[in-house]
Amino acid sequence: MDGDVAPLPKIVELAKKYDAYTFIDECHASGVFGKHGRGTPEYFGLEGEIDIINSTLGKALGGGTGGYSSGRQEVIDVLRQKGRPYLFSNSIAPSVVGGSIEVFKLLDESTDLIAQLRKNTTLFRTQMKKAG
Repeated sequence: MDGDVAPLPKIVELAKKYDAYTFIDECHASGVFGKHGRGTPEYFGLEGEIDIINSTLGKALGGGTGGYSSGRQEVIDVLRQKGRPYLFSNSIAPSVVGGSIEVFKLLDESTDLIAQLRKNTTLFRTQMKKAG
């Protein structure tokens, strides 16, 4: 919540060295970090290197509810079979899923929204510093 960015390249390097899984929570990075808003792995050029990515469909993606975990099929299969939050929760509304798919398409097709977000963020920080 402080705006820190994890040293993901070092984490991935250590995971490979010790044959460990990597799991990252991208709730504050999805839709924000990386050229297309794909989060910290895209930001560092590590797409495909993370075993499990967990994120929200709210915040920058605008869905307001729900979330997702992504990874290799065998990992997701285990999460579906053993993950208590998955087993004892309700499905996301189809309208949220549909809207989220469209947001992912928009981010994939253009970098304009991410560029505008960066401009807005820079302006906000500049004005806050001026205000003291």
